[in-house]
Order: sequence, then C-alpha cells, then structure tokens
Amino acid sequence: MPGLHSSIQRFDVSTRISNFVWTAMLANAARANLILPHAEKVFGRQKFTPKILATGQFWLVCSKPGTSEIYFILACSEGPLGKYPWLYGGAVQRASKRTWIQEGESLLRFSVEKVAEAFVPEWEKVAKINRIQEPYYSAILSVCTERTLVRQQRAPRPSDDVILEPRLAAKQDADQIAVLCEEFAATSPPFTLSFETACEEARIMIENKQVWVLEMQRRNGEPEIATIVAVTRKSEDVATISKVYTPEKWRKKALPRDWFAMSALSTLLKKYKQVALYVGVDNSAKVIYERVGFSGLSEGSLLSERWLEIGFDQAKVELGHW
Repeated sequence: MPGLHSSIQRFDVSTRISNFVWTAMLANAARANLILPHAEKVFGRQKFTPKILATGQFWLVCSKPGTSEIYFILACSEGPLGKYPWLYGGAVQRASKRTWIQEGESLLRFSVEKVAEAFVPEWEKVAKINRIQEPYYSAILSVCTERTLVRQQRAPRPSDDVILEPRLAAKQDADQIAVLCEEFAATSPPFTLSFETACEEARIMIENKQVWVLEMQRRNGEPEIATIVAVTRKSEDVATISKVYTPEKWRKKALPRDWFAMSALSTLLKKYKQVALYVGVDNSAKVIYERVGFSGLSEGSLLSERWLEIGFDQAKVELGHW
C-alpha cells in the first residue's frame, strides 16, 4: 500500500520535475492528460499564449521507495483563467491503491473513481472541510485511435439551402464562441462563467488553435456556429477533447454531429496517436462518441475507467476554473 510503503517527492518551478516523472507521464499520456500538458506549458516544453506564471504551483509524486515506479501524481496548478482543482491521477497503473497527501489547500478533486473515494474522507479529516455529497462530475475516460476510428462519408446537408463547413476557429468567431462557452459552463454548475471570462477563454483557445467549429449558413443568411469542439490539453502523442457543445437551437435540427466528430478526430489523429475524452456517465451523447470510435463507453466494458470530480464546502474553498 503506497500510504505505508512509498515515498512522496514535491516538485515546483524551482526544483523542476525530475526526468523519471516526465518519462512516466509521457509513457501513459492518455491517463496523465490532466497533468502532463499543463506541466509542459509551465516548464516551456510546449508553446502557449499567454505565458503561465508558475508561482505557487507544485506536483506531488508518490512512488515506490528506491525506484522510479510511480503510483500517483497530484498537481496543484493554475491556468490563465484561475486555479485548477487538485488533479490526482495514477500515471502508471490503474488505481487500486491508496495514498494520503497532507499538504496544500483544498479546492476539489478530480481523479480515478477508486482513488477519489479513498482520498476524500482522509482529506476531510486533515483539512476539517466537509465534502459535497453529490459529485460534481462522474465520467468515463475514453480513447479513440486510428484503429478504432469509424470513418464516414461526407454528411448530407440538413436542407438544400444550407452550407456546412467544419474548420478551425478564427478570430472573427470570437464573439460567437464566447457565447457558446458561457452557455456550456452554465450546464455544469457551480463552474459557470461570466461573459467577460468566456470572452477571454474564447480568445485564448482561438489564439492557441484549440477549437474547431461546425459553421452553418443558409442561402443569403449570415453564417452561424452550430457546434464547437475544444481540444485544450495536448502532449506529444495525445490530444484531449475538453469541450463539445451544440446550442439548444441546433440540437433539434438534423445536424451531422457524428460526421463532424469524425472529421475533427480524423484531423487530430493525423498528428496524435490517441484522442482522449471524458464522457459523463449520464451523457446521452455517449452513443455518438461510441459510433465514431471512442472505446470503453459500453456498460461493463473492460476498457471502462470511471473518474469522479468531488467538491468541498463552497463557503471554505475556492472553486477556480479549468
């Protein structure tokens, strides 16, 4: 059990992250997708605008004593829009072990289900802060590869007078994307966004080429964005889809969402070996993701890995944004 037979090392911007930690994360990049891409931005391993200030950020690594075998990595980090939750994941193996970390302040936890359930009661005792009983998010980590991708022919248009264009977002899309970011956040309380913050999020994603759009235009009409797909966490071999949103007005239309998802995946898989996605366990769109090639979403699948996001008393913690 790591709690009894393990060592814990703390890394920050001054000590830098040891090579054996980078090696472990890169070798398991899909499972480390919450931690690895951000760490690469902080330490200048990948280009990102704006520059992320690393003051106060740290990583705790729990490993087998005297070896480079890592059990877990915990990240206490901050992005351009605010503090991230404590991201707690097994970088090397599926989580069946437990460890206790007694450093830092509580925001919330997002981790493999078994790890989160083991960690949270221990943290309640240490921090003297009660958890919120209903998890903020219960999700399945799913992955699509070139082998599992289900390719489709170009989709038919909803009607003859509609032009469809899937493309990377451009600066002129910023206002529309900001509205969609604000609407998307409103579906996931308590992590709502003001329109001002949504505008900043849209600007950052566009500047870093992290968001794709499905644009629809009726004959003689103005083009409108019907769906966005954001990919804000990328490492050398893995890209993670962090936001998929279709506004209410387009959901009842005959939108080719399967085809658009496949088009975005096909583009990503030209550069990355895997595309990761967290899918809410009750998300009706699971059927779409499964149809285009994401694995592990079927009930009882051996590839299925559940993750939980657990919050604490909001009067005593800072929610942040990620």
